[in-house]
Amino acid sequence: MRAYSEQIAVGVIGAGGMGARHTDNLHARVAGAKVAGVMDPNLSRAKEVAARYGPATVVFEDELALIRDDSIDAVVVASPADTHAGLVMECLRHEKRVLCEKPLTTSVEDARKIVEAEVELGRKLVQVGFMRRYDPQHLSVKQAITTGAIGRPVLFKGWHRNLAAPPGMTSEFVIFSAAVHDLDAARWLLGQENEEVYVRGTSTEPRSDSSALDMQLIQLSLGGGCLGTIEVYMNAAYGYEVGVEVVGEEGTVHTAPGGSPVLRRDQTSYQRIESDWLERFQIAYVIEMQQWIEDLHKGEPTGPHAWDGYMSHVAVESCIASLRSGSPQSLPTPERPVLYEQLAEVEK
Repeated sequence: MRAYSEQIAVGVIGAGGMGARHTDNLHARVAGAKVAGVMDPNLSRAKEVAARYGPATVVFEDELALIRDDSIDAVVVASPADTHAGLVMECLRHEKRVLCEKPLTTSVEDARKIVEAEVELGRKLVQVGFMRRYDPQHLSVKQAITTGAIGRPVLFKGWHRNLAAPPGMTSEFVIFSAAVHDLDAARWLLGQENEEVYVRGTSTEPRSDSSALDMQLIQLSLGGGCLGTIEVYMNAAYGYEVGVEVVGEEGTVHTAPGGSPVLRRDQTSYQRIESDWLERFQIAYVIEMQQWIEDLHKGEPTGPHAWDGYMSHVAVESCIASLRSGSPQSLPTPERPVLYEQLAEVEK
């Protein structure tokens, strides 16, 4: 790893599974940074996480105090989704660099406000946690597309399966918390915006509350004449699996099934499947965080930015409208501000 003369002091808001993963990576696997502060509404949990990194890590009882503290150089927001918009806006008011877990906000209006606030500042301070852009398998698919190895893409196919849905899950949750990753992956991999969506869903009782459509199929139309399908199944039962295939005019490319070794024994071929996203994307989370820190040492983030977060939510709201109406929905095509015209490093 690269050696740095100074360390960026990072404050992490949210000490649950995602926040704790980020703090552990920052402490043990990422060069050029230190965990300077931790905040969680569950104070005992915040203290337990902070204790891993020594007395120099401050436990904050208030998230705004963490953001406003002069000793904190940058912020990671890993708190519940409905807190993201307010915390990111507070970071922008204090010109603090921030990596916000997806979704950037829970409404298109709030996402647009963040874009407008950042444009007014004239610099990119926000990065959104679309970690698939750092996953080696997804990056290999991206490379095959951008080098022209499969010719012009004509079909995107994505699948996203969870072991079990969280308690109280709603049909809308499936889209804004899970499918948002797939919607972003489609536009990033293909370099095209989503133009139309059509969503159907079903409930796979008894594993799902009868009112929640835990399996959903999204049909896409993208720029450049490319079609797409995204399958999201929240109660797949066998494990956590994410994959993508892109069909081109001259070939296809897809992610490999699973990352664990294949065991063959007793006339059986066996491969373990990950249990959740923290396990499946552990390498991607480390690469994402290391790149973010390296970018901050240089100046500003180069990864998925506020505009990406905004456009993903435009797609999310159109998907929800389609699910409720039972009809296809055309996506608006807002003008991209000049600040975001240059492609992020992970898009190249």
